[in-house]
Amino acid sequence: MFSNNYCVFRLFLIATSAVMLSTLEGGKVVKGLAGIPSDGPVLFVGYHMLMGYELAPMVSQLLLERNILLRGLAHPLLFMRKKKEGTLPPLSDFDLMRVMGAVPVSGTNLFKLLSSKAHVLLYPGGAREAAHRKVPKL
Repeated sequence: MFSNNYCVFRLFLIATSAVMLSTLEGGKVVKGLAGIPSDGPVLFVGYHMLMGYELAPMVSQLLLERNILLRGLAHPLLFMRKKKEGTLPPLSDFDLMRVMGAVPVSGTNLFKLLSSKAHVLLYPGGAREAAHRKVPKL
C-alpha cells in the first residue's frame, strides 16, 4: 500500500513539475531553495492557485532539500471535534495535515509558531481562495 501511495504522489509531483526559486542574501535569484534561511522564524505567504494542490510539492521539497518542516496554518474546521463522539475527525480525513505540523489558523497560533522560530506557511485567502470564491463565507 505504501508503494502504491508513493507512486501516485510521485506521479503528481512529476506532473506539476514545480520550479522552486529562492533569493540569496546578495539578491541573486537561484533555482532551488538555497536562499531559504535554515533558522527561523520565516513566514511564507502563499496564494492557492491549484485548489491547494501546490502545497504537497512545496512542503515535500523543503523537507527533502533543506530538512525544514513547514508548519501550515489550516482552516479551523479541519480540527473541530465531533459533537457526538467528542473526538477529532477520523484519522483518514486529515491525519497527514496534523502529522506534518498543521495547526488551526489564529493569531495566537501564528505568534506561538513564529516565537518558536518555526517556518510557517500562511494563505491569507484561505478556503474561499482555494475554491476560487465558490465556497460561502462561514
